[in-house]
Amino acid sequence: MSQDPPQGDWQGWDAQPQQPYPYPYPYPQQVGFDPADPLVSNDFNGWWQRSFRLLKAAWRPMALIQLIVSLPTLVLLLPAMLAFQDEQRVAQESLQASVDAGTQPDFSLFFAGLTVLLPAAAVAGLFYMLGQLANQQVVVFTATGRTGNLVGPALLAAAKRLPMLLGWYLLAIPVLIVATVLCFFPVFYVGAALTVLAVVVLLERGNGIGRCFQLFHASIGVSVARIATIFGLSVGASLLLTLVTTLVDVTLGGSYTTPNSTATVINTLLQTAYYAVSYVVLAPLLVTTYADMRARREPFTTASLLPGTA
Repeated sequence: MSQDPPQGDWQGWDAQPQQPYPYPYPYPQQVGFDPADPLVSNDFNGWWQRSFRLLKAAWRPMALIQLIVSLPTLVLLLPAMLAFQDEQRVAQESLQASVDAGTQPDFSLFFAGLTVLLPAAAVAGLFYMLGQLANQQVVVFTATGRTGNLVGPALLAAAKRLPMLLGWYLLAIPVLIVATVLCFFPVFYVGAALTVLAVVVLLERGNGIGRCFQLFHASIGVSVARIATIFGLSVGASLLLTLVTTLVDVTLGGSYTTPNSTATVINTLLQTAYYAVSYVVLAPLLVTTYADMRARREPFTTASLLPGTA
């Protein structure tokens, strides 16, 4: 038996919804806005409120996912960074000795540690991408009313889409390079359009980069307002992280040329915690941004993400 859709701006939705949105589950036939939709918003305030309601509802499984992906990244990065710093220290000492002796320094020593650091950083990046996708899947599960264990299914769904996301990121690199060469504005334009690339790859099949531009252009005002807010939050958090890590270096006497191992360990832990928290906070913001952009381009509601929906 069908039920009438709830009225109001999603006021009754809580951390554990009793059943998925909507009631029953109609696929939208035209572009529009349902105030009961957990993902799609009619204005900026609705987007902000929905994002943080989803954050409140889903932060526990997302935090667990970040813990799962952060542990192997630490195991990889900490030894690699310490080994890299040892190589840098040897390179600095060799350079100084060459200068004192008046001989030609061996500049290749500066690249020796990269053979350890770069592979570790690449694998760590894959773990971060996995966590990013899994967190976004948790947001979708939560919005569509799925309960129970969300961590395992979210990680499985993310692992299936990870190769595709990696491929699209690799294709996005030359696009960003061309935009950078052209001018200052194009790189911001391209970067903004690709902000929801991970969500597009997770939830859709097809041309990821082209689809991002289609969604971005559906309503420039909506896209820019939400993406600029996400960018501003990210920049503010990054500046705070830089301030804290700089204070650690100054306090413990570390720097790039004279690294301190204790400072390296502390800063790596701080950076890992920063990425874990940021991915938890950004996941609902990105999913709701994608939903708002898509709803402006074509008929779309949260019900469109339910399994088996056409």
